[in-house]
Amino acid sequence: MDVHTKNTRLQQLLYMIEQFRIARQREISLGKYMPWKRFTQQELNDEACATYKNLLVGRSLRIPDRNRILTIADYLELSSDGRNDLLLAAGYLPIQTEISGNALEQAIGQAQHTMNVLPYPAMIVTHTEDIKGYNESFRRLFGFPESHAYDHLMNRIDLHFNPDLPVYLRSTFDRSSFEKWKTHAVQGIRLFKNNHILSRYDDWYQRVLNRFEHYLAEEQWLEDALVTGDIDNGELTQSILTRSESNGEFIPIQYKQVSITTGSLMTPKVQVFLPVDDAARRIFEELGCHVLSTNIK
Repeated sequence: MDVHTKNTRLQQLLYMIEQFRIARQREISLGKYMPWKRFTQQELNDEACATYKNLLVGRSLRIPDRNRILTIADYLELSSDGRNDLLLAAGYLPIQTEISGNALEQAIGQAQHTMNVLPYPAMIVTHTEDIKGYNESFRRLFGFPESHAYDHLMNRIDLHFNPDLPVYLRSTFDRSSFEKWKTHAVQGIRLFKNNHILSRYDDWYQRVLNRFEHYLAEEQWLEDALVTGDIDNGELTQSILTRSESNGEFIPIQYKQVSITTGSLMTPKVQVFLPVDDAARRIFEELGCHVLSTNIK
């Protein structure tokens, strides 16, 4: 790259950074940012790029490295699109965290094919926690009607937290099951935040967090759940009351979840449900699932 082209790229990069910075300054009054942030040139220089003021006045002509661009994007709290705009302006490859449009539909189709050949209850989940399909074993295990009357609530957060759906009430039938449900909820929220940390300034990410808060606003443990913390790498088991199709009785069972990805990204994924105890094994066999004894813990 010749000097003229490099200088032109640097000027375009600085112009873009300044546009984002000024936009953030105008938004301060909306209360969206930490109280200490003023988004001045000096603050950006001190917090994100120690050469920024030298770049502005021409004392330095070196384009910041990729990691520095990411730090600037993080300081400016840019969405994935904004961050990638800065990377491209600086001559670096963008970061693809999620897919959309036709690419997403194709990935969902691949996940659907995988789910259809699985001998276990399963559902397809996107990065926005939307459920894009589930199999017949899933419907029967969790007590959804054949009419799919709950399709308008096809989101995993609704699935676990909405008291009008069967899963929440059947998962919190006694103190022990409630504690397991709460532990799973905390771990799920933290896992979501860790997996999508590069998207935390995206609108869709904020909508997902708002959905959690919609259901858990009165829960004292929600604040702890929303704080990024350690995640238990062990397999968390869950409990649920499910109806035996052989005698019609409700039986408490324990199950676990595993995720299968069908592409290069974490989502969409197929969430698969496996039995943990003998009672669950019998219920799964009633559903027509091919259950191996090695699934029993």
